[in-house]
Amino acid sequence: MGHARYNVFIDWIDLMLCSLQRDDESYLEVVDKYDNDLPEGERPIDLYSQAFGHLQEGMSETDADLLGVIYEELGMDSDHFGQYFTPHNICDMKAEMVITADKDLDREKPYTVADPACGSGRLLVYAAKKIPSDVEAVFYGQDKDSTCAKMTALNLCFFNMTGYAVHGDSLKMEKHRVWQTQGTALGGEIRELEEDEFPEIDYEAVQEEVESQAEEIDNEFEEVSDHDVDLVEISETEGATLADFDD
Repeated sequence: MGHARYNVFIDWIDLMLCSLQRDDESYLEVVDKYDNDLPEGERPIDLYSQAFGHLQEGMSETDADLLGVIYEELGMDSDHFGQYFTPHNICDMKAEMVITADKDLDREKPYTVADPACGSGRLLVYAAKKIPSDVEAVFYGQDKDSTCAKMTALNLCFFNMTGYAVHGDSLKMEKHRVWQTQGTALGGEIRELEEDEFPEIDYEAVQEEVESQAEEIDNEFEEVSDHDVDLVEISETEGATLADFDD
């Protein structure tokens, strides 16, 4: 009996999550969907294991979000959900702009980086690469597509990042499932949280931070506008060369 490409990919994601969490019961539930009577090495579960190994090998070579790439290459992104994954180079640029703009070099609190429509968690991964290794950081990714939330959970674990991956609509402040990851010296760890363990976001604190940053930007613009610019003087220098300004 054949299996749809979409379902095969979802099962692969689930098997990896189960393996990393040592959830044997859920792992076997996925395995039981397939024909396990074939010779060893030809069983679907063997192919899944090989694919996991190839993924790890590819990520070690590229240091990139290959899960998201595979998802896109298989045509699984959804126009209905408005899924358009941000290209790697744009993620790198955005992370560079945000992290390097931080003027608090002696911060005591860890960085908190959130993406309310995270896809495969690609932007979070690039943000982690820009944060100094001696600075703590917590990453929070949320997506209303369950597969995307699971890919984010895996990527946070693969890239040894501390944070949360949440399945739920950010605009409705929903949380259906949450995975917590922890970066360690031995590599990432992951576990799915019970409902009473779901992290709570202090939205008032977030709003105060946003307003504070907006005020800083307004002040910078005011400082720039305080400097008068003589447009007549500028126009008179049009066409001049450096030699014209020698004493």
